Amino acid sequence: MRKLLIVLLCLPLFANASPLRTVEQFVSLSDATKVKGASQADIDAVAALLTDDMRYQHPNYGADLSKADFIAGLVNYMGMADSLTSNISNKIVGDNAITIAFVSTTVMDGKQEVDGKPLMRLFEFKDGKISLIREYW
Repeated sequence: MRKLLIVLLCLPLFANASPLRTVEQFVSLSDATKVKGASQADIDAVAALLTDDMRYQHPNYGADLSKADFIAGLVNYMGMADSLTSNISNKIVGDNAITIAFVSTTVMDGKQEVDGKPLMRLFEFKDGKISLIREYW
């Protein structure tokens, strides 16, 4: 009985674990698509994390893309970097939403570029998958 009570009390802690893992997977997998040697399998792994009606929005650039357009963008940039690593520096977990702050380090043609400040990205979820990605940088 005591074990059951502990499990029930801890359930709210585990409720947000899956979306957070999904965000971490998305960041890692989407970075992998941009690195030399990336393949269609890398793109497919990112696509599997997204709902069919997913939207990608970047208000500062006027972008509002469907899933198909977002995936086409990943294909367009596939393999362009020597390396790319995004490190999540902060997370705010809400109800079916997570916001992250992250800094990316990119190496292209031997030259390293690091984001000057943390960038912000919002994820919203539906049925366990990412339904919205909105950039605020």
